[in-house]
Amino acid sequence: MFTIPVLDIKSDPLDVLLAAVGYRLSMLADSDNEEFKALLEGRNVTIEIASAEAEVARYFSFADGQFEQNSGHATEADLTITFKDSMTGVKLLTKGDLPSFMTAVQEGNLSIEGEYSLMMWFNKLAKHIVPTVPEECKTYIQQAKPYAYKAQKFTNHWIGVAKHKLGK
Repeated sequence: MFTIPVLDIKSDPLDVLLAAVGYRLSMLADSDNEEFKALLEGRNVTIEIASAEAEVARYFSFADGQFEQNSGHATEADLTITFKDSMTGVKLLTKGDLPSFMTAVQEGNLSIEGEYSLMMWFNKLAKHIVPTVPEECKTYIQQAKPYAYKAQKFTNHWIGVAKHKLGK
């Protein structure tokens, strides 16, 4: 049975996203997904992802087919990706588009240190992070989308009201 380890997760959006990615990678590493396990085979690397502005960092270690995530900076990372701020990181990571990363580097919104080839490898891993939605569930998801959009508008409205009342 898969258990979720207790981790130090900040309320920062990038840290929450990275922790969720780490949980999913843990699940995949423990699964019987042969394609994913083949990507891990023979890899002994550490990838750190951070936000300069928010002082958030999390690193993922891959060693002999095993996976581990940790909060904070790695002692030695083979690849370090540092976003200028958390929201830039969230936007780029959820988009999952390598050319967008390169554009962000050119614009100074992202810095990359270490083995660039690991970006391509991690991108291959990332394709497994979002699970496939079973065909029988797709209809329900489509039916729920309008309600999710309404809830999002409602939430955004009340967040705006709260910010106004707080003078922010």
